[in-house]
Amino acid sequence: MGGLLLGLFLSSTEQSVVATALPTMAGELGAASRIAWVVSAYLLTSTITTPLYGKMSDLFGRRIVYQTSIAIFVVGSALCALSQSINQLVAARAVQGLGGGGLMSLAFVIVGDVVSPRERGRWIGLFTTVFTVSAITGPLWGGVLVDGPGWRWIFWAVVPVSLIALAVTNRGLRLPFATRQRPIDWAGIALLVVASTGLILVPIWGGEAYAWTSWQLLTAGAVGVVGTLLFVLQERRAVEPIIPLRLFRDRTVVAIFIMGFCLMASLLSVSTFMPLFLQVATGVSATRSGLMLTPQSIGISLMATIGGLLISRTGRYKWTMLVGGAMAAGSLGLLTRIGPDTSALDLAPTLFIMGAGLGLIFPNLTLAVQNASGVEDLGIATSTSNFFRSMGGAFGAAASGAVLTNKLDDELVQRLGAARLAELGGAEGLVRTPRVVQDLPVELHRAVVEAVATSVVGVITLAIPLLVLVWLVALTVKETPLRTNSALGGGPAAPPE
Repeated sequence: MGGLLLGLFLSSTEQSVVATALPTMAGELGAASRIAWVVSAYLLTSTITTPLYGKMSDLFGRRIVYQTSIAIFVVGSALCALSQSINQLVAARAVQGLGGGGLMSLAFVIVGDVVSPRERGRWIGLFTTVFTVSAITGPLWGGVLVDGPGWRWIFWAVVPVSLIALAVTNRGLRLPFATRQRPIDWAGIALLVVASTGLILVPIWGGEAYAWTSWQLLTAGAVGVVGTLLFVLQERRAVEPIIPLRLFRDRTVVAIFIMGFCLMASLLSVSTFMPLFLQVATGVSATRSGLMLTPQSIGISLMATIGGLLISRTGRYKWTMLVGGAMAAGSLGLLTRIGPDTSALDLAPTLFIMGAGLGLIFPNLTLAVQNASGVEDLGIATSTSNFFRSMGGAFGAAASGAVLTNKLDDELVQRLGAARLAELGGAEGLVRTPRVVQDLPVELHRAVVEAVATSVVGVITLAIPLLVLVWLVALTVKETPLRTNSALGGGPAAPPE
């Protein structure tokens, strides 16, 4: 478990740490226009490899596949640290993502192997807590490294931790596993990579690299759709399909996939732009904005732990999806009342409620999909669930970005007029950084602050229906008794202290 927690910590921390260092990277490498690909390259490769890791672990065993993902992650991290140009850094981040795709999903798969569903809730709650804490602390120690020895050390620092995780899992992760000698569906793998790449490039490129109606974006979307159709046809006839279509015949599994997609889409829509609201509309510093968001993380950690304990005692888990969904949707409704005068005390209770709701839902989506799937499909069911979450996050972040951009332009035009806005360089010129906004004359400052606040509220409002859909879909989940044996056939593992 220690090795799995280290791997999960590495995967969840790396993204938040890199986001902190992006401005510095852009300045040193001199390619600010392409710096977004430092994030996108990792997101792309980690997402499309998630289901592949699950399937490979079902065929060849968890240990060798999990250690392979750690090794690739180490190599990718070292290449990132050694990069001398933006192109080298983007390529290295793609390699790092190839490893990162397995670190998170396989951690939850292996927990499903060694812990019975009845006891699994508390362990998954612990893993969720580690994930949340790492996301909070990542920007903090990332800032220390960037301001100290330099941004390259955010990559060098993970190398020794990765090697420790590799050593620990090499010694402790010795699970009895019967390797299944079955043909590998190479055609399915190729079609999955092509289809996933096409689909995920749409939100990554849309509105940033290319216009939403550009031929590049339409081509990517067409490749994604056609690739998906061909993939489904291939999986129907494959002897050992990469994603068995039998998973989609179980209404609970399908419901979990839909809920994961919608949850991440709504969560990324809000979390991506709350720092913008806090730093621009309320005028707080980047550090203080991070501290103002901690009640949400506290709520996630607390309720993930409490929910896991209650599930282990009662064996009931569907209530967490219904109660958590209602809490999360209600908190978004409360967030629509934020404005330039919103204080930390005003925001904290709402963010805590949101976090508590998410803490009840997220860990138990994994529990439910593992309990509904057969032992032979444990790895691919878990990783496919994570795949849908990643896709939801990508689409949610992209769609909310497009909504925010359009709404911000409209709001500024209403307050300043089209001619005046054009003279000032448009929305990009006025809202380049929080510091630029703070230095604006009083009249302009008030107009920009109000426009940003209204635009962020617009994004939050559009995320509410997604959480309502999550609650409605949760009603269709069929709650089956939690098994008391682990996937390996043993009894309950000792619970965490």
